[in-house]
Amino acid sequence: MGRINVLDTKTANAIKAGEVIERPVSVVKELFDNAIDSGATRVTVEFAGGGISLIRVTDDGCGMDREDAEKAFLIHATSKLSKIEDIYSLSTMGFRGEALASIAACSDVTLTTGIRGDKAGTRVVYEDGALKEITDYPACSGTTVEVRNLFKNLPARYKFLKKDSTEGMYITGLIEKLAVIAPEVSIRLIKDGTTLFTTPGNGSELDAVYAVYGKETAKALVPVSFKYEGGRIEGFTGLTSFVRGNRGLQVIYVNGRLIHNKAVSAAIDEAYKNAVMKNKFPICFLMIYCEPGTVDVNVHPQKSEVKFSNDGDIFRLVFHGIKDALNKSGEAGMTFSGIASKVEEEANAGTQLRYDFSAAGARESSKTAPSASHKLGQQGDPSAANKLLKILSGFKPDINALTETPGDGDAVSSAASGPEIPVSEAFADIPAGVPADVLAVPSVPADLLAAPASPADAFASPAVPSEAFAVPSVPAAPAIIEDVDSNRNITDIERLASASFVGIIFSTYIILQNEDICFIVDQHAAHERVLYEEFMVKKKPGVKPAVEQVLTPQILTLSWEDYSFVEDNLSRFEDNGFELELLGDRQIAVRTVPLGKAGKQSEVFGAILSDLKRDVPSKSEIWYQLIQTTACKAAVKAGDRLTEQEAMKLIESLSKLEDPYHCAHGRPTFFTVSKKDYEKNFKRIV
Repeated sequence: MGRINVLDTKTANAIKAGEVIERPVSVVKELFDNAIDSGATRVTVEFAGGGISLIRVTDDGCGMDREDAEKAFLIHATSKLSKIEDIYSLSTMGFRGEALASIAACSDVTLTTGIRGDKAGTRVVYEDGALKEITDYPACSGTTVEVRNLFKNLPARYKFLKKDSTEGMYITGLIEKLAVIAPEVSIRLIKDGTTLFTTPGNGSELDAVYAVYGKETAKALVPVSFKYEGGRIEGFTGLTSFVRGNRGLQVIYVNGRLIHNKAVSAAIDEAYKNAVMKNKFPICFLMIYCEPGTVDVNVHPQKSEVKFSNDGDIFRLVFHGIKDALNKSGEAGMTFSGIASKVEEEANAGTQLRYDFSAAGARESSKTAPSASHKLGQQGDPSAANKLLKILSGFKPDINALTETPGDGDAVSSAASGPEIPVSEAFADIPAGVPADVLAVPSVPADLLAAPASPADAFASPAVPSEAFAVPSVPAAPAIIEDVDSNRNITDIERLASASFVGIIFSTYIILQNEDICFIVDQHAAHERVLYEEFMVKKKPGVKPAVEQVLTPQILTLSWEDYSFVEDNLSRFEDNGFELELLGDRQIAVRTVPLGKAGKQSEVFGAILSDLKRDVPSKSEIWYQLIQTTACKAAVKAGDRLTEQEAMKLIESLSKLEDPYHCAHGRPTFFTVSKKDYEKNFKRIV
């Protein structure tokens, strides 16, 4: 029939390249693995143009003679295997024999190599997927592979690459992580001619972490060393006080290989449960060592994922290893008495304030505004907070006994670590006979299961009536009231704008009256909406975001991956409200921040950095969340005393908004009660 075609070598290699070489960082990973397998003590990784225009990896390893240098570019040519049985006892990084063949199929490659003591080395050149020349080269020791014009032969793959700065960030992040697992190798990373870092190569993982991630990260680590069922875990895990907003620094190695694994990620989450806040992730550098026959490293073309013969054993190894390390360091998390004392400290910090209902006024008042935990009863009388404190003080559960379903984390963690799995799935293959206490998940105490369903029920007191927590319903469309005098329809907002001031109850709700309609306005929700719409106007396309100057520029120390990305994207950060100055040595100075975020530079900068690294547009969801949070924090709080003039100025501002009915988070700003409603309740009419 002639329907089956045997592909030529060039086409077959190009298809294989699509599996192994996904982007520039894939090339770097393959070449770095080969350098480590060669026994190198020094490896230099250099790239330019995000790795698309140039990648050069140089090592001082064993090198190759002319025959091996020529064979190295053949498909499935490798020095790591000789028979099928060898694949079940692998101890090397590379082994499939696809790297150089795949790279040569989609770029221009030059390899120079030599064996120490030989009179001459070898130079091999491939262009357009075909061998161009093999020549002698001056005597050298080790190997250098130079890759240029990546994906020149695969335009379909090239168009899916991201910006040079993003591709370069991926390379930097990879080499940072690989440097930690190879502390006996001095690794140098050069980007666009500038050396980013050099590790000492003295065999100390902690020194490698210090060289790559800096002093603060190194100081926040505690050593991990644990054995279980023939497996061993070494490395470092982070203190509960040093967390990040994503899993970017949860770095896992198996037998020296950088990998992702769902069971390991679930074990880390379980070990830190109730010790770190939700959506915060501890850092760790965990080296798992197990028998080669118990782990399959050949389940993924790029060898980034592995499969264990028993996920349950690996889960327990990681979980107990981290727990053991934290217990030895005294890092069991904040005690409940510590939380209670923090509540008491904040409860006694109330102040009297005057408010200007504008963005400029909000900036000033937000500097001294009381915290959200001190919203009710704060006028020199912390009785409500004290009652809450008494409730907290009498409630002393075992923190480690409380359980909850692991969260999904953020978008970065999902992208980096794959989808999460329930803890139960990690234990699915546990053999019979395992002691119950090894896997026991403590149950929630019975008295906690009967806990009140809402904060209002739990903390109800004479000073804080539960009715204050009721959220009234607001009609989807503004109510229309017939004005018989002018013979036209009048909206609630028009009536609100001309209503007269009656008073303020509970230092929270403004009462106004217009003829037979009573308005009850939530002062916090109303002011939040006023600020939100003002901030949103300043965030329209083409308009620079509202910013505020930081009195003393904050110095932030980043990883080389993040520093490199910031260096390439200064204008994008400026578009998002950050004026940054590069200080070198991974440090930046933050001089301006988005309006209302002074004092939280590090937190907000980290959120914006995370979005930009994932190529989320600048007007992404994070910006709306930031503006919502800014408006909420800057607005007057429930419990703050307002004068009649301040209250009426707030009502005037509210009545002019595009949406005066809801706060930035969707809660109602006011509701109405008619005279007829009162008469019905008092049975004056039926």
